[in-house]
Amino acid sequence: MKIPALLIFAVIALAGCGSATDAITFKAPPSYTAAVSVGPFMQIWRGPQESVLILMAIPTKTDLKGLTKESDVKDAQVLSQSSVRICGSQPAYYLSVIGERDEPGSGTPNAKPEKRQIDMIATYVGAKTYMAMYIRPVGSSVDTAAEAAIRNICPKT
Repeated sequence: MKIPALLIFAVIALAGCGSATDAITFKAPPSYTAAVSVGPFMQIWRGPQESVLILMAIPTKTDLKGLTKESDVKDAQVLSQSSVRICGSQPAYYLSVIGERDEPGSGTPNAKPEKRQIDMIATYVGAKTYMAMYIRPVGSSVDTAAEAAIRNICPKT
């Protein structure tokens, strides 16, 4: 993912200070296991059928409609995009794309990108932008629990 230098500095400065879920109710389904955590910035969970959930907490408000650029997807084919409401009345932006993406958190530098379907929801909570992604191989069956999870970026009360 292409990340501005200021954002990289913020991530390094905040690493170890909480988690990406501190201010929100996001919870991965039980069939997903925690794989990678980068301080309060990002968490990755691995699930069945080579699926992945990613939650990012970006410490600034960003353009929600610019998700295609931020998703690091090559040759993205947009399937659907729209303004939506989550958590009752909270404004959010939904984007679904198919494209090539390296497997997140694989740790394999020469891994061949594979066709993936990526469903994303982005919203603001406080001064942060939260983005939740459900990534799965094209053609695999939809995990309804994972689809529901990305829509659960609700502020904690």
